[in-house]
Amino acid sequence: MTVLVGLFILLVLAGVDHWLFATFFNTNHLQWYMNQGPLIGLVTAIVLMVWGDINKHTGLISAHPWDYFGSCLQLVGLPIYVLGTHLKSRKDKSERRFPFDLFITVVFVPILSGVILIWVIVVVPLQYFVYLICGAPGRVFFQSERRPIAQLKARKLEVAEISKNEKIPDGWWDAGISDKPVSITNLFQSLFFLVLQQIQG
Repeated sequence: MTVLVGLFILLVLAGVDHWLFATFFNTNHLQWYMNQGPLIGLVTAIVLMVWGDINKHTGLISAHPWDYFGSCLQLVGLPIYVLGTHLKSRKDKSERRFPFDLFITVVFVPILSGVILIWVIVVVPLQYFVYLICGAPGRVFFQSERRPIAQLKARKLEVAEISKNEKIPDGWWDAGISDKPVSITNLFQSLFFLVLQQIQG
């Protein structure tokens, strides 16, 4: 039931976005999405600063629409919380805040928060369907029970595979990508849009 509810919400939001872009901007929502790398990259940069290893947040590439939507709300909720936390008054008054710095910060923070909220409205719904396709390899790799390892010995590359739970031997490194499902998804998304642009061009 939650799958249907989540899918319904995302489809409604995607439909609203399509109507908004066609009516007010005279463009296609998908085309806008493909051309807005800087805006999407800006939100991604903000998120990466506060989330640490984003690959641990695998709900972002979930095929379950409700899990995906909830994960995206968490994704943007934390940066907004962080911004608010840093604006709180300090008990230690030994170093005063400059009024100019405070003024500029108070101007920038709402703008940044607005960009994040716009991202939720115009990027998240469409991105679910993109991630549903491009996230498939990441979801498959994440479930792998084997881990490829490698080492360079006398300029010769040696490879092997071990269980996911085994300790990596000394001198070897983990060459696997199963612990980077979100990064892998973004890689395949870039490849997906590159192919689309070539087809269109």
